[in-house]
Amino acid sequence: MAMLHFTAQSCSPHQCHSYDIDVADGGAGRKGQCGVFMAALLTLVVCLCEGAETARITARGQELTILFGGDTAFGESYADNRKELLRERGYNYSLDRLKPMMESADFCVLNLEAPICRPLQSPLEGKKNPIHWTHWTQAPATLRAHGVRLVTLGNNHAFDYGTGGLEETFRALGNHRVEWIGAGMNLAEATRPWVVELNIEGRRQHLAVLGGFEYHTAYRKEFNFYAMATKGGVARLDVPALVRQIESLKTKYRGIFIVAFPHWGLDYGWKEPKQAESARRLIDAGADLIVGHGAHRFQEIEQYHQRWILYGLGNFVFNSPSRHAEMRSPPYSLVALLTFRESARSLKLYPVLSDNNRTRYQPRPLDPPEFDDALHMLRERSSDWVFRTGEDRGGRYMEWSLGASLPSHHF
Repeated sequence: MAMLHFTAQSCSPHQCHSYDIDVADGGAGRKGQCGVFMAALLTLVVCLCEGAETARITARGQELTILFGGDTAFGESYADNRKELLRERGYNYSLDRLKPMMESADFCVLNLEAPICRPLQSPLEGKKNPIHWTHWTQAPATLRAHGVRLVTLGNNHAFDYGTGGLEETFRALGNHRVEWIGAGMNLAEATRPWVVELNIEGRRQHLAVLGGFEYHTAYRKEFNFYAMATKGGVARLDVPALVRQIESLKTKYRGIFIVAFPHWGLDYGWKEPKQAESARRLIDAGADLIVGHGAHRFQEIEQYHQRWILYGLGNFVFNSPSRHAEMRSPPYSLVALLTFRESARSLKLYPVLSDNNRTRYQPRPLDPPEFDDALHMLRERSSDWVFRTGEDRGGRYMEWSLGASLPSHHF
């Protein structure tokens, strides 16, 4: 049986302890090829306390792959979903047809668009609609079991139950060894990037992921959503501050690869001009890849200064009643796999059908006509780019090179 071994150190202002974890190939972080699960052996050293050493991930193989998925919520806020979907079919059901993609990655990064808390009285009741929550044990356990190592909470629902809901979210994620960005009990915590050191065939490559939710006046004045110097909340997508943070990371870590993971855009719409302006400013500052989410459907793809912008992945698993037909919106989303090799990087995109009215809350890879339709839409509105298409156990995909790696050190 293939095994993953983790050594982790978990720290807080109150305690710091180490533990070892062995995960069989029935667990998370598997590598799947041709129907056979080939587990990559990872050694993960993680310290969550401020000022600790950067987390390290060592791939015992020639590559390391990270899956980026978009908007994710199991839909407990909707009564019909709780009764018919989650109670009768369980939490794994909606992930079943995406599972091969998740298994082909060493770990997954998602936008978790609900606080993990008990649905008590929300401070936003009667002000904000809808208000989301997700189950305090089932949701994080399901994410962890499917290889999710990092979530962003920098979105328009993570603070739906206020500071108390956010604190409960942090406890639930920590108990299931899932890390987070994009929210905190103060501004410094909310804007802290996730930085890891990848070791691939003896070469070190630093990776950073940054999150944040675009500014809306109502979320500041009416909902009090954004973190402040001494107040909890989600990270505002403050482009000047992110520019400074990116420049600092580039100075501190030679050759670091920076992924900006923003929550932005108009629901069910194509990209807005302010998204393009923000994305290009982040790339000008040194970001290597922009992976957006928030519109509940895919958005344009752009090459800018030899870097790539995925304006919107769309939904990963988002169990709300879909409005794609009502909004005359494409029913498609994207799942991105970023692969680091010893001397190169590549990006693979799987278009998926994410209209719940058509999938019965089980998003899936596209069949050949759907794949052609999705590619036609993207090509009409996106930059010209050269990619190859293929099919594997995860589904039909597009793939292209991101160029040579710039390892920071040799061992």
